Amino acid sequence: MKHCVLVVTAAIAILGCHPSRGGSASSGPMSVSHAVVPASPSPTDASAFMLIDNRGSSPDSLTGVSSPDAELVMLHQTTEQGMDMVDGVAIPAGGRVLLAPGGYHLMLQGLTHRAAVGDTITVRLQFAQAEDVVVRAPVLRYTEAVEELPSH
Repeated sequence: MKHCVLVVTAAIAILGCHPSRGGSASSGPMSVSHAVVPASPSPTDASAFMLIDNRGSSPDSLTGVSSPDAELVMLHQTTEQGMDMVDGVAIPAGGRVLLAPGGYHLMLQGLTHRAAVGDTITVRLQFAQAEDVVVRAPVLRYTEAVEELPSH
């Protein structure tokens, strides 16, 4: 029996069951998890990805973003033509929005320091109704950052 437990435990470890390395925070009904910043070759710009959950009974919208680590933070959406800045993202009651490559994401410009692996970037998310959520996103290698995100 001990041997079976050991084998099952080893199998779970091999399959990649590991705790999230992404940043997380919540305020009221809004919860942010899996927040990551991929290391950027640019000394002044980077992107940020995360999962936003609305655990409330009313819809809300992400309407603004800021960071003490960047002069400007914008909400972008990837389109066939490239990237477009958007004013907000609707988050349905009891729903979630994933900010990830190929979709909505945050663009940080004018970083106060290069987004290097091991650093942390602080981001403040502002919502139309809910209180702001401040999350600390670790800077990871690009592949690790993408692997940190949940699948749709």
